[in-house]
Amino acid sequence: MRAFLGILAAIFLSACSSGRAEPRTPISVLTSLPLFWGEGGTQAIITSADQRAPVIRHLSETHILKPLDHLDASSLAQSPLLLVAQPRGLLPPELVALDDWIRSGGRALIFADPLLVWPSSYALGDKRRPPPITLLDPLLAHWGIELESPEGNAPTEGVLRIGKNTGLGAGMGVLTTKSASCQSSSDRRWIGCDLGKGKLVLVGDADILNFDSYPGNAAAIDSLIERLET
Repeated sequence: MRAFLGILAAIFLSACSSGRAEPRTPISVLTSLPLFWGEGGTQAIITSADQRAPVIRHLSETHILKPLDHLDASSLAQSPLLLVAQPRGLLPPELVALDDWIRSGGRALIFADPLLVWPSSYALGDKRRPPPITLLDPLLAHWGIELESPEGNAPTEGVLRIGKNTGLGAGMGVLTTKSASCQSSSDRRWIGCDLGKGKLVLVGDADILNFDSYPGNAAAIDSLIERLET
């Protein structure tokens, strides 16, 4: 009887999984933005069923997401793809580890915002609040990339174009590069680079990930990730 029930259970699980899309490539995520747990603290995590931001729920439909809180060879080895969005200030060893990982074959999608307008319940200067400007300038300079703030330093909306898809953001920066291994888009909102054996896509905005403010951005984000998966 137990063997028969085991066979029935196996058949049932197989039928259930056959109609469900299998996750594709795992993606590690490093960010200071409230994408996984929100800003409600421990109590909110306990009492709420899902603290994840819409962009995380969207990406979780097709990928296995692994949040990271630091970068080193071990943590970076968890996934072939890395998404970095307006991170805290990274220590020099973390910057070196990220650069080495990409050049060794890693693929990274980085959102570096020169004028973040993402809403936060924390006051300006609170360490729990995402940095208002990107702290990745030393690494960008190492890659031969410069990120300029929006003209007039105003958080006006901008359009990000990736092929046939577009996304909206606020306070988008302008990216320029002197590196022969990098090529910027025609509107200079994003740059693609071949670094050693790896690939990098850099976007001069992080507010594009705020699907609460810009719910139509999913296709644009998917297109950026597809550039790294191919």
